[in-house]
Amino acid sequence: MKKLSFNFISLVLLGSMLAITACQKQDDTQAAIEVESAEDNALAENELTSVDSFVEDASAAEPLLAGSMATAESLPTCATTSYNKDTRTLTIDFGDKNCVCRDGLMRRGKIVAVFSGAFGAVGSSVTITPHNYFVSDNKIQGTKVKTNLGNRKVSVVVTGASITTPQGVTATWQANRVVEKIAGHDTPRISDDVWLITGESSGVNRRGIAYTAKIEQPLKKALSFGCARNFISGILTITNERGGTLSVNYDPVGGEPCDKVAEVTLNGRKRIIQLR
Repeated sequence: MKKLSFNFISLVLLGSMLAITACQKQDDTQAAIEVESAEDNALAENELTSVDSFVEDASAAEPLLAGSMATAESLPTCATTSYNKDTRTLTIDFGDKNCVCRDGLMRRGKIVAVFSGAFGAVGSSVTITPHNYFVSDNKIQGTKVKTNLGNRKVSVVVTGASITTPQGVTATWQANRVVEKIAGHDTPRISDDVWLITGESSGVNRRGIAYTAKIEQPLKKALSFGCARNFISGILTITNERGGTLSVNYDPVGGEPCDKVAEVTLNGRKRIIQLR
């Protein structure tokens, strides 16, 4: 099976949720605001990235779409997929009850992807939208449009994204990025894929504070065993509307190791942390 030239994998910005909640124990309210912005940004990135991964996997396994008989390995047995060739719509249905997925998170609801243009061609695109979709009881909304730019690059635009907690607290998010695959394009497996991500995002955190997140140095994601959970290099800076700044360096020691070590600079103070 030939791997899709228009991959939908991307964007685990901040990898997993940052394990920097110790900062929130400080009396510094400004620091707590920065941490919440980083966590909300990470949560939005993670969940919308999971949506991408499911769509890519299901697309590669859909004979009418990709001409393949592959298995969608990332999807749990409780999820079903269907494809309408007339409307070029792929639907992934997790059901109306929580379904435990391979990453240990519970999901329910649907992911709908509508394709446009010749599959895999430059200029082709896919619009991905969650429908009544929940992850661990957090409601995920928004629209992600991905367009094939050629040369293994994909434009990613996210609009209207939000995450609403079971307590009714909402954080909003949007993003505009370019994702480039720099390795693994000649094989059907994803474990040898390596990606570079550039661009920026913005949102409003759970406290109602607006922030922007800018990739200062391209974020590098390797999907090999032991590497996929976090970035192996790159720098991301988050600034809120009150002027506070938090920067995350994913390779503070150099060499791009597959580890959980990152360096956080919070309002000028540096700290080595362990990513979750």
